[in-house]
Formats: sequence, structure tokens, C-alpha cells
Amino acid sequence: MALLRHADLLRPFLAVARHGNLSAAARELAVSQPALTKSVRKLEQQVGVPLFERRARGMALTRSGAALYDHARQIDVQCRIAEDAIDATASGQAGRIRIGAGTYWGMIVPRAIARLQEQLPRLEVDLEISVNSILLPKLFAGDLDLVMCRLPDVETVPAGIERRAFLDLDLRIVASKRHPLHARRRVTAHDLAGYPWVLYQHEREVMNRVTTVLKRSGSPPPNIRVETTSLLAVLQLLRAGSYLACMAEAFLHTMSEPDIAALRFAPAIWSYKSGALLHESMRGFTPIRLLLEALASEVSGPTRAGASRRNA
Repeated sequence: MALLRHADLLRPFLAVARHGNLSAAARELAVSQPALTKSVRKLEQQVGVPLFERRARGMALTRSGAALYDHARQIDVQCRIAEDAIDATASGQAGRIRIGAGTYWGMIVPRAIARLQEQLPRLEVDLEISVNSILLPKLFAGDLDLVMCRLPDVETVPAGIERRAFLDLDLRIVASKRHPLHARRRVTAHDLAGYPWVLYQHEREVMNRVTTVLKRSGSPPPNIRVETTSLLAVLQLLRAGSYLACMAEAFLHTMSEPDIAALRFAPAIWSYKSGALLHESMRGFTPIRLLLEALASEVSGPTRAGASRRNA
């Protein structure tokens, strides 16, 4: 098959597969729609089978196209790594990496990046702090190289993506240390009913789990009064008022001034494994390897030890 001799045709193929129509894919690639159509047809000629079904509302992958998709994505990532390496060599740089991080890791990854850039001072880093529903599609599409986050179930991770567990995290209900509920030795679901909640980044899955826990106790669902895409805003609201929120308890211990604490509400809302998702092809890339080593060092220190004692 002549596919690998035409790897430049895979990016148009991947763009059309992601968007499901030519116009959106052409905008992403900054090319004309006729040029994009020509690229797709040329790839189909090279592989010898149709890759898309042309429909009234767009383009859908054929079975052959679906079979090619994961392989094409991995090849594209490899090509991007090679391009970065060549550019880095030519310019005297150490390359570029694109990292995503969830809420907890958003406090850990910057410290690891600082350590990494002491070793690789010319390394360029793009860092995006967000939630899984935003970060994981970008990782799977090849737009991010590594994501530190709550790990999805093994069976839901696509081929070509490596999953590494670093630690277990517990989500708990938190509030300012001045909140009146901190005076209670034991907080019940009914105690929570009278207070407003703030929700970070429209993290509905977390709030659904809170609702389930409260419902089991016969308590009404959380009274969400503020939704924000800013983690700083969540923290400021907690400090300023009687708001409640739900977040990883270990996150609070990464703060320099932990004036927010978990309430004495017995059940953890959610316990899960957290760690790294990365393209297998990035495993041997020096900046990624060193970053993972720095992250492992960060979470094996006092932060992780404290979390282990609290979870015991």
C-alpha cells in the first residue's frame, strides 16, 4: 500500500472525519473546499476503497474509513513529533509539547513544567487547564500530546493512547473554613440543603454524583446558584460566602493558603484513579518522558503522603 508515501493526505482525511463535513474541515485547514475534496479523493485512490459516504448533511466514514481512522491519527501524531524534532534541531530549540490538565493537576503540572524547563530551557509548552469533556477529545484528535486528569475506564480509551495511573483521589464537599457547617462534628445531607452551590466548568458528571448521594439520604439536589469556567472564581466565591462546592480533597492541600476545607460529610462523593493519558508514540519523546518523571516526583512527595493519610 502506498499510504505512508502520502501521509500529507491524512490530515485532510482526519479533519473531514472529525467535522463530518467539508466546509468545516476546510476552515480548520485553511484551504479551499475544492482543494480539500481533491485531497480526500486522492487518498481514496491510493488506498483503493471509498473512505466516506457522501450524504445530504455531510460526510460519514465507511467501514474502511473507520478502520483507517485510528491508524491515521497515530501516524499524524508521529509526523507532528518528527516535524517538531526537525524544527527544534534547525532552530536550536528543544521542541514543543502540548499539555492538558484537570483541576487537581492544574496546580501540580506548572511546578513540573518549571522543573522540566530547568533541564530543557528552550522547550516551549502549551498548557490548557480544563475538564475531561473538553481535554480528552483534543487528546484523541492529536491536538494535545498528554493530559493529566481523572482516568477514564480502560475499555473507553482508544487504541494508541497509553493510560498511566498516578494516584487515587477522593471528591468531597468543601467550603470556606469560616462556613457554619465546619462547626458540626458530623454533617448530614439535610444540613447541606440550605446552602448555595457553585459549579466549576459545567462539570455535570460531578454534580450528578453529588445529587445521587444526596438523593439516597432523602435530601433535595444541590441548589446551584453560580456556574463558572474559572476555578479562581470558584475559590473566591467559597471564601466570600456560604457556598459549597465539590472537588478533590487533595487539591486543597496544593494551595499555599488552604482556607477552604472538606466538610465532615462521611461518604466521598467519588473516588477515582488519576494520572496520565498520552499518545503511545510520545512515550519516548524526551520532554514528555522528563515531564512524567517530574510529575511522579511531585505527587510522591508531601502532597501524596498527606492524601494517603487522609484516605486511610
